[in-house]
Amino acid sequence: MELELNEVIENLEYLVSDSCTDTQFDYLEEIEIATKSLEKQIPKKPTPIDYKKYMDVIDNARFLRGAYWCPNCKHVVKSGSYCSDCGQALDWSDENEID
Repeated sequence: MELELNEVIENLEYLVSDSCTDTQFDYLEEIEIATKSLEKQIPKKPTPIDYKKYMDVIDNARFLRGAYWCPNCKHVVKSGSYCSDCGQALDWSDENEID
């Protein structure tokens, strides 16, 4: 059975409440869901796609020019703060930038 997001939140709120008599082992699924969700909020750098590598394999490989792979799900991304497929936060900053 897959939990709904609101059930996960309610169960986690109960787990950290003073009235909780259960252990964290009773809520492993909720903890895993929450952890994965939080990890996606940490921005990660997309990987540039070498579109030339796909020229003989994909008819419209030129579409991949200037595109990147999502670091989480490998969906094609070109811009945006989050991957439209999995919700991973994306870090488009240049590593050479000075804060």
